[in-house]
Parts: sequence; structure tokens; C-alpha cells
Amino acid sequence: MSKTYSIFISHCWDYNDSLINLKNLLNKEDGLVASYEEVTVDAPINSEDEKYIKRVLKARISASDVFIVVAGMYTAHSDWMKWEIETAVANNIPVIGIKPHGSQRTPQVVTDNAKIIVGWSANSTSKCNSRLKIRLLSEVRQKPPVAV
Repeated sequence: MSKTYSIFISHCWDYNDSLINLKNLLNKEDGLVASYEEVTVDAPINSEDEKYIKRVLKARISASDVFIVVAGMYTAHSDWMKWEIETAVANNIPVIGIKPHGSQRTPQVVTDNAKIIVGWSANSTSKCNSRLKIRLLSEVRQKPPVAV
């Protein structure tokens, strides 16, 4: 029986290519079968009602085994990303911060809430990417997976 781990990736829609590259990296990892819970540019929540959007996001975050936040400085200026991080923490979902290649600083909301912050380059298969995959696998294995 395969085990599927539910992953929510908090990201900035302006950097959708980074989200796609991160998912591609994770999908190549042996031993990790993932379903992704985040809302994307291609599959948005069709509503402008903030309360409704937060209910949908909270349900997706709460159902996740692990929460990944792509921690560029835009995170510090996004009320939505801050809310998503706080929601993950409030629901005991482990938070992993991903520091994009070239980032000099990490937003305080990420350093305050992430169990670990890992460097990552969208265009490489560096040791940082290996550490990300290993840490992600260790975090999701601490929670019982969803059977498929």
C-alpha cells in the first residue's frame, strides 16, 4: 500500500515558477508520494469573500502532514502568507522554511515559526536540496500518513 503525504506549500503567486520547480524536486524524491494542498494561480478559490477563503485554506492546511513556506522577503509583506503560517502552527502542522537561492535575509515570521530553514535553489540539485528532501521526509514520517 502506497502512503501519500499531504503537503501545503505557502508561496507568492508572483513566483509561481519557484513553486513548480519545488514540486518537481519533491516529486523526484524516492519514498515520497505527495499530494499538494495549496491554492495555485491555475486553481484559485473562486471567491472574494475573505472568510470563505480562510475557511477553505484552513481546512487544507489542517489536513496537511507538513507545511512548507517559500521564505523570500515577500513573505514578510504578505498578510495571507503570515496567516497561513500562523494557521499551520495553531494546528500543530510542522513548518519548514525554504530560503530561496540568493536570499540574504529570512522573514521574522518564518524564523519564529519554522522547525527548520533550508536553503534551496530552483535550478540545482545541490546538497541543500538533498537536506530539504531528507528533512521533509523526517517531518512527514512523524505524522501518520493518509493511506491511498
